[in-house]
Amino acid sequence: MAPKRSRDDPISDDKPAAEPPIKKKKGFTVGPANLPDGTYRRKAQKIKSDLIQKAKVKKAYAKVKAEELASAPSKSVYETIDHDTEKDGSSPQEQTAVEMHPERQAMLNEPEAEKAPKPDHPQDRNSRRKRKPKPSAFAKEMAIAEQRRKAAEKRREEREFRQKDREAMARARRPDQHGKRRLGRESQVLLSRVQRMVGQT
Repeated sequence: MAPKRSRDDPISDDKPAAEPPIKKKKGFTVGPANLPDGTYRRKAQKIKSDLIQKAKVKKAYAKVKAEELASAPSKSVYETIDHDTEKDGSSPQEQTAVEMHPERQAMLNEPEAEKAPKPDHPQDRNSRRKRKPKPSAFAKEMAIAEQRRKAAEKRREEREFRQKDREAMARARRPDQHGKRRLGRESQVLLSRVQRMVGQT
């Protein structure tokens, strides 16, 4: 077996192993990095700048708050209440009673008036809360389409009536077996025509 090759540069114990270089923090990203310049990229940049601004404000607020807490001596809530009552010599409830407005005091002293009975219709309250229906995006177009449909229906009815009227008049004008005109049938057709004309005006 071949002897092991000795190292030319033995590693000293006091020198630590080479540490990998510290990577620089990249930061954070908002949206994909390969957006073309345009609306979406500007939107992403705006969101990122807003987040950064909010973080800075939050950090500054935390710093100021920490300074305020460090500078102010800590007192419990109970101590401050006791201290205030000792100064004034009266309880906080007595103070509020003294400071009450005369009109309010008069209102409190008056006997309570009878309450009006509640309405039996609970649905009246609910009807007030109901929202109006959201306006349709195509309401105008739908109204125009409805008008067109009604106009087409009216024209169709007119056509059908004229066709029936023509056929009825043709039947009425046909002579009977003796070659005479049938005035009774003609009068019925003319009467229906007049009724329709009067009904339209």
